[in-house]
Amino acid sequence: MTIDFEGILKELFSKDIVIAAVVCRYDGEIVHSSSNWVVEQSDLAQCIKKWKSRGQFTFLQDRKYALLMNTPEYFSGVNFKDKDFLLGAASLDENDRYYVIGYAPAGVSGRNAYVDVARAANQMKEGTTYMDDSAKMGKYDDSQVTGDAGAAAGGMVDNSLKQEIDGFLSWIGDSNGLSGYIQYYLDQNDPVVLTKIAKAYTDFRRIFGF
Repeated sequence: MTIDFEGILKELFSKDIVIAAVVCRYDGEIVHSSSNWVVEQSDLAQCIKKWKSRGQFTFLQDRKYALLMNTPEYFSGVNFKDKDFLLGAASLDENDRYYVIGYAPAGVSGRNAYVDVARAANQMKEGTTYMDDSAKMGKYDDSQVTGDAGAAAGGMVDNSLKQEIDGFLSWIGDSNGLSGYIQYYLDQNDPVVLTKIAKAYTDFRRIFGF
């Protein structure tokens, strides 16, 4: 039995959260797309490459999305200016993998949009049935995923650590970076994340003594 991409996307759109989506391969080759979204293969390839590099942002159609959640299997990004969402998920079969990239407009639940896209991707395997709403997709939070870095012998700072710090400083200065994250969660009035931000600020002040 072949995979019913059209049926899976129809189910995805039925909740009126994710309104457009495309199914593609790692190189951006389009397998199936909703009729209301035209995306170039090169754009999709760049988006997936940024996602897989575990960076802090990804891009699609010249729009920048800060990644609120980023794992090898799933991502959820938001454009802080317009408050819309870009979601991505990989199917389960590593030997025949599909990638679902979905778009959700401002005003919907980004958390629910992410779960819906992940569920759709997980169905893209022959013999797989639709997933239950309670199925777990992984933790969705504000944690940034970064690579491991350590200090080299002799008291010298490792180059990978320097690069990590440079990236962090760029993220702080970017309007779609730290300030955008904080403003987003202020607008969402998320007590869990805001508590973490307050604690991080306290720790930051303690480290630098101000």
